[in-house]
Amino acid sequence: MAAERAGMEWLVLFLAVWVALAVAVAVLVGRGIRMADARSAGTGTPLTTADLPAGMVAVGSARR
Repeated sequence: MAAERAGMEWLVLFLAVWVALAVAVAVLVGRGIRMADARSAGTGTPLTTADLPAGMVAVGSARR
């Protein structure tokens, strides 16, 4: 009985740590997206493909 309880405690601890790590990664990714949006918002206009230099061309898909 004690072994089953110890195993369950480890499982709960593992899941709690995993969820905490997932939340931390989500917060970091969200913050990065927010920072990128804030930087592009300072231009006054949304960025489009027309803003790319003329030398940039689309590359065909690598799948065949």
